[in-house]
Amino acid sequence: MRFFFALLRLLRMRGFFSILIQLPQYLRLAWRLMWDARTPGKLKLWVVLAILYGLVPIDFIPEGLLLHLGLGEDLIMLILSIRNLIVHSPPDIVTEHARAIALKKT
Repeated sequence: MRFFFALLRLLRMRGFFSILIQLPQYLRLAWRLMWDARTPGKLKLWVVLAILYGLVPIDFIPEGLLLHLGLGEDLIMLILSIRNLIVHSPPDIVTEHARAIALKKT
């Protein structure tokens, strides 16, 4: 039974590391979408609000009380807002920027 839980833990970590490896590309894509005038302003606003929420000292879960949960909450808000920006932006704009990023990388 311990082997099963260890295997599940390893698989979760591999998924986490694959996300970490792709994180710079997602951040580049989000940066380009933020500066594109064709991206809806409402989506950009959520990213800006998530950044401000991370900078403002008032939180739902204070860092002083529960350090790991407080910092994680700020990060989760930012990641979800970036995901929202990428997923809900017009697909042709996202594809255009993703191709441009891929071409620069090679």
